[in-house]
Amino acid sequence: MAELEEQINVVVEARARVQGAIECRTLSYQRWVEANQPLIDNESNTKSTCQEAEATLRALTLKAYTETGNKAPAPGVGIRELTILNYDSKAAFDWAKAHRMALKLDVQAFERIAKADPLDFVAISKEPQATIAVELVEIE
Repeated sequence: MAELEEQINVVVEARARVQGAIECRTLSYQRWVEANQPLIDNESNTKSTCQEAEATLRALTLKAYTETGNKAPAPGVGIRELTILNYDSKAAFDWAKAHRMALKLDVQAFERIAKADPLDFVAISKEPQATIAVELVEIE
């Protein structure tokens, strides 16, 4: 019984040390955030500005593609067409059961099959998506 009580005390002390370490780290992090808040705000603001600029670039790329049909309307930007399948999931599940594919519709497998061999209840369309090169260079 004494050994059990000693081990309880060991665990209580260990947990107290863990809690103390967590509190030290939390306090240190809070101080770091306070000291570096301008840097954190700057990062957040520049990321937001960049995301807005990229969204505008994507919109302009889609506009240029719509007007010209050119999938590479300017250096560093382009269009890729996504294949979109629209179908009634119940009809797709019924089809999958009839073809002994699964008890639950495997959407990826079903869509691969539907793309390769179109089904009556699946409407296939193409949707352009603007892309921006990772290494985008300034145009002079």
